[in-house]
Amino acid sequence: MSEILVRKPRDYAKERKAAIEASVDRTVALREDRDTGALGDEVIKMAQALILCTLPYRPTAERQVVRSARLSDGSTLRVTFTAGINGIDMAFGNDRHLMAWLFDKAINSDTAFVTIKSASDYLRETGKSRNGDRVKELAARLSRLTGLVIGIERRGAGSTQTVMLPMIASSNLPSNLTVQLRAENSGQRSIPGMENPFGIQLEERFFQDIKKHHVAIPRRLWMQLQGQKGGPQLTDLLTFFVYRCYCAQSETVIPWAGLREQFPQDDSNPRRFKVSVKKAIVQLRVVWPEIRIDIVKEGVWVDRAMQPLLPDDPTKKRIRRLSALNQ
Repeated sequence: MSEILVRKPRDYAKERKAAIEASVDRTVALREDRDTGALGDEVIKMAQALILCTLPYRPTAERQVVRSARLSDGSTLRVTFTAGINGIDMAFGNDRHLMAWLFDKAINSDTAFVTIKSASDYLRETGKSRNGDRVKELAARLSRLTGLVIGIERRGAGSTQTVMLPMIASSNLPSNLTVQLRAENSGQRSIPGMENPFGIQLEERFFQDIKKHHVAIPRRLWMQLQGQKGGPQLTDLLTFFVYRCYCAQSETVIPWAGLREQFPQDDSNPRRFKVSVKKAIVQLRVVWPEIRIDIVKEGVWVDRAMQPLLPDDPTKKRIRRLSALNQ
């Protein structure tokens, strides 16, 4: 008589506890590396405008999205995202990770052209498997980013600076990314019959803007944020608070209304936004104990940290600025 296998029910509470403990361990490890100085060995350079004003978190039928943020010196930054190619949806969610990685590649190599070989590196460097689903996902993300048009407006007391341009000036992407990545692994530079290398060309003015206005985030911290529970919103909040507390020159309160305008509010329960803010602050205090940030009735209070997350290093262009406009 054959035995009947009974599937043991999953213990979701135990799994959740284990996930939280693992996250705490990773955060503590970041703190230890920060104390020894190792955390600053590798950084990813993120576009300032896209830290302050973020992409939608979920797929959207909207063709244009506007975000705005108030900077530490009282000036205003407004970013308009437009899906500029018919039939290609607005970038959203974790497209922001690929976008940040592409920008960092371009800045570090000092060239506005990023090859598809670099996109292959993205899967490896971010610890993502190169199975069929991952490659299809990467191809879809690249497609959405190629159609993204970004308008940046920086409005100060005496002037207004604007730039409106496509993020990517041109692209040459293979119809089958899986075939292309397989060809590269065998040492073949491009598919036979194609003269130009596969890749994307950042619009030159946009490239110069992100070279001038970017923020250095520890690469290991950025990597950890991608995989943690809380999704893109928690990632955006943590990244923003790192930036905001790093460049703070005096105490100020970021009002709740301002934060809600800055970050997408597509959750049916608005109270969850405050929960995400609290989680972000708790995690940051572990990695950066000198940080001066707290939740108050009016919003989020921030002040100049007694010690920066990463030490100032002019050779790596890591210096606190009086104004976010001058970074």
